[in-house]
Amino acid sequence: PKRHKSSEMSEPSSSAPDMDMATESSEAALAMASGLQAGAERAKQLLEREDYANAALEASGALQVLPSLADLAVVQGRALLQPLLDTVMTEDNAAPSRIQFKEAYEAFRLAAVMDPYNAEALMELERLSKLLELLPDDSMQAQTVVEVQEVGETDACGHNHSHAHARAPDTEWTADVIVIGGGAAGIGTAFSLTAIFGLDPSRVLVLERGEAIGTSFRSWPEEMRFISPSFNQQGWTKSFDLNSIAHGTSPAYTLHAQHPSGTQYADYINEIAEAAKLNVQLRTEVLSVAPIDGGGFNVRVRAAGEEVTKRSRYVVWAAGEFQYPRESPDAFAGAGLCTHNSRIRSWKEMPGDEYVLIGGYESGVDAAVNLAKAGKQATVLASTGTWDVQTTDPSTELAPYTAERLREVTATGFSPRPKLMAPLRVVSVERASEGGFNVAAEWQAAPPPPPMSRSMRKPFTSPVHSTLGREDVVLHTAQPPVLCTGFEGSVVSAARHLFKFAGEAAPDEADPSSASPPAKDLLEQLARDADDVAKQSAEKHAARERATGCAAGAPLLTSEDESTKVPGVFLVGPSVRHGKLSFCFIYKFRQRFGIVANAICRGLGRDTKSAVEACRKMDMFLDDLSCCQGTCGETC
Repeated sequence: PKRHKSSEMSEPSSSAPDMDMATESSEAALAMASGLQAGAERAKQLLEREDYANAALEASGALQVLPSLADLAVVQGRALLQPLLDTVMTEDNAAPSRIQFKEAYEAFRLAAVMDPYNAEALMELERLSKLLELLPDDSMQAQTVVEVQEVGETDACGHNHSHAHARAPDTEWTADVIVIGGGAAGIGTAFSLTAIFGLDPSRVLVLERGEAIGTSFRSWPEEMRFISPSFNQQGWTKSFDLNSIAHGTSPAYTLHAQHPSGTQYADYINEIAEAAKLNVQLRTEVLSVAPIDGGGFNVRVRAAGEEVTKRSRYVVWAAGEFQYPRESPDAFAGAGLCTHNSRIRSWKEMPGDEYVLIGGYESGVDAAVNLAKAGKQATVLASTGTWDVQTTDPSTELAPYTAERLREVTATGFSPRPKLMAPLRVVSVERASEGGFNVAAEWQAAPPPPPMSRSMRKPFTSPVHSTLGREDVVLHTAQPPVLCTGFEGSVVSAARHLFKFAGEAAPDEADPSSASPPAKDLLEQLARDADDVAKQSAEKHAARERATGCAAGAPLLTSEDESTKVPGVFLVGPSVRHGKLSFCFIYKFRQRFGIVANAICRGLGRDTKSAVEACRKMDMFLDDLSCCQGTCGETC
């Protein structure tokens, strides 16, 4: 279908506010240019005086404006590209020539030169590069063609491909979408694709390697509970149950539990899957995901002892984190002698009566509480005293539920009271000659005290919180120490070839497309993408911010949570991260189900306007991340 501009958009507005805004933007640009020129002159003068250190410092300061200039170049490129797309898509003309796209292409190329981490510029260059290779040559020099090919080979994704998900010819599809993982994220996304966006459940296949839906939750220790509370407030407030994965449902109502166990929550997920008649295949292990030339994916699986290949147009990675613990034997000397807390089935059934816990965030404190209530002595060695941390992001401080239980077991009169020791860094674990294990740790520099001046919280001042001096610590324990160090997650452990990661320059392991889709398809994709520019601009996924700090190592995603390395692969669940924002809780990552479903269904050629509107009314379509609060630090 052709795009038709509405009457409202047929003529540019010339209102006074727009004129004022344009004037202000022009003045700001002139001021920026003037400041840049002045900085350049000062740097040159310092260099001539052989004041090299200050010359470099001055130049570095002046160059700080380059990312902003790159953003302006992206705006210029899109402003040049959009009218061209409108014209091309509304006229029955032959395929356009390369020369028509030259100015827009040069604007995006300039943006990429000024800021090599500008994800938006690299994305536009990539798409235009592929398109220009397909268009007839005209007055554009052969030199330009070479430049296009070079950009296509060295773009943000590390290889040459198109983000237009063309259907591979003569391919028998198993499903339009394969969702890998039958947990909260996988079932929630499948529900959104089918019940809200209208895909037939038979065209969305959920693959779960476990014996039942929610296998990871069923593997939790018996005493572990959800730290976020469930409460069925729907109908009285705009929001709904924090642990719900589908609007209109509530674990609190279904289970009559405020803090469900893992098994209870898995039953809730299973109930949703059955009610929605989702297409779930259990006991199916995904062996590989490989792009098909021309679009789509071959998903190799093992089921019932046989290996088969399933084909889909899109893949949603929802394999979660719990089954991929952070337990590398290289973490510190002797780490292999420890047991990760995810391997524990029940704390009260553990042998012995004392344990050393390495790690002091949610899992470490939860283990200490459960051991104490089971009558066992627990000693927590933590790099940060999380029990005294207060931040505005609930992802980076102990949950009230956890803190409340910790206060109970550290209160005077409770026995045995856990020992909380921080800030410590464990350096080694070794077998002791007398039996058991010796855990060596070093005290670290204490962080600045948290801003508690206006807080009504009472800090943990119990004697068990003592640092026991400032000398290095060696603790003896009869049982293997327990690692409460979080999870690597399935993306890092099993899907590294499908994603690029912030701050990492891994070699390419997959070439998602070597065949060229028709130019018209690319033009239609470019036009659809251009319609979303205003929405996407609220959350610019600048790689320069992702590659450092607390986001280092996170998978790089587009604003629609699509892989920047392998188009057509989407990520949902607790591993999703955008800048400083961590989507590690269900009430956070569920709001991105609609974003992914919308992108996939638009790629399938479906009208999604009514579904998106419905998701917004449900608070299940979070595309404006400016409202979210993010902080650096330890996260879930």
